[in-house]
Amino acid sequence: MLRRIFFICLICIVACSVIACSNRQEKYSSPNGENTIIVEYDLASRPHVKYNGDIIWKYEDSGFNEEVFFQVEWIDDDTVKLIFNDESHNGKYYEEFEIDL
Repeated sequence: MLRRIFFICLICIVACSVIACSNRQEKYSSPNGENTIIVEYDLASRPHVKYNGDIIWKYEDSGFNEEVFFQVEWIDDDTVKLIFNDESHNGKYYEEFEIDL
């Protein structure tokens, strides 16, 4: 009986670890709805942008110690801007990237 409870707890811990460590994804559509991108974050909160299933841009710097999110702004239907603004450091770590699809 104790072995069965241990086994069930082990399965729950492994399942929770896999769920917690999976990549985060956010989907964004252009203003006219013609284009859709997916911003996916790895375990170090580094984003990469997917368009039509292909990775078209990757964040090349080192990752972050905490979970961060980049703001997405569409400039037009074919250009998007990714913005990171860490407000806790008074804009010291502000970054902005313009990506053409």
